[in-house]
Amino acid sequence: MRTKNVKPFTYGSLYKQDTPDDTIIPLRTGNHIDFTIAGPYQNTRPDIAANSITVYKSGVYQITADVSVILEEDQSAVFNINRLPDGSDPLIGSVFDAKGISTVTGINIQAYLYAGDSIGIFVADVFAPRGIPRYNRAALTVQLLEN
Repeated sequence: MRTKNVKPFTYGSLYKQDTPDDTIIPLRTGNHIDFTIAGPYQNTRPDIAANSITVYKSGVYQITADVSVILEEDQSAVFNINRLPDGSDPLIGSVFDAKGISTVTGINIQAYLYAGDSIGIFVADVFAPRGIPRYNRAALTVQLLEN
């Protein structure tokens, strides 16, 4: 079998699933979404402790981020896919939000990532005049499209 011209795949995934005790996590501005499971990966490093995926190859990636939020009528939350833990380097076109009701929200973008970049889902803003917005599931996946 010839493998000379076959490119190695590059992908990675992180997931936050319902916990056995049905813990629902508060959304707080300035935090990353917490993940509990590293999914399949190759040429990346999903890191549950850092809530991020580090890529080992530079190139154009397709990135998908989803969060299952639990909001009350007057609450909202804004998220983005960010390179830095302090939220200072969001990827272009990666902002997504949830408003007013419980919902699953997310985005699918393409972005150029450099080898060594780490990305995560950042909670950019939360509006809650009363109560605490929460989430119970989330997913972050990356796949190299071109290098």
